[in-house]
Order: sequence, then structure tokens, then C-alpha cells
Amino acid sequence: MVNASLDVDDFDTTQEGNIQISQEGFQKMCELLLNRVKNTLNAALHNSNFNANQINKVLHVGGGSRMPMIKQLLRNMFPEAEHCIEEHPDEVVAIGAAYYAYSLPSDS
Repeated sequence: MVNASLDVDDFDTTQEGNIQISQEGFQKMCELLLNRVKNTLNAALHNSNFNANQINKVLHVGGGSRMPMIKQLLRNMFPEAEHCIEEHPDEVVAIGAAYYAYSLPSDS
């Protein structure tokens, strides 16, 4: 959406009113966060000794993957990769966590 409004009492029941926000304003507010995401991805690539062009598949999961600016960041960083966007990205996170937990050695 280009513009949206938020009902304040959905977040703070002691206050009333609406907050208007534009997509451009939201993107400006998120700029620092996007830079942190990009820096984290660059650090992961560096630590793994991979280049971005060696990544052939990117799985978009979690709530942030719904944000157009995150999708664009990933497409810009990994232009040659296949981008897999799941219908229910939060469920994919839970499934991945379950697989990971299953793979951990148990104490017994």
C-alpha cells in the first residue's frame, strides 16, 4: 500500500486516534534496520567463504519476508539465485526449528 493508517488503541488502550504513514515514510524509518540486515548477510557470506553469486537458492521465511523492501534487498544481493517465497513464511520458520531441534543430540 502507498498509504496506511494505524489505530493507536490497538497498541495502547489508554490512547485514541489514528496514525497515518506512507510507504516512503515507513521505508525511511526502516533504513537502519535494512542496513543491519544487509551487514549481517554480508558477514555470513564472508564467514562462510561464499560469494553472493555462489548462492543459488534463497528461501524467504519469517514475518520480514512479507515486506517488499526485504524482498528487494534479497533480490539485489542474490540476483542469480532462485527466490522461494512461501505462502506461510512463519510456518516455515517453525518447521525449520523443529528439524533443527530434532537434529540436536540429547543428553540421555
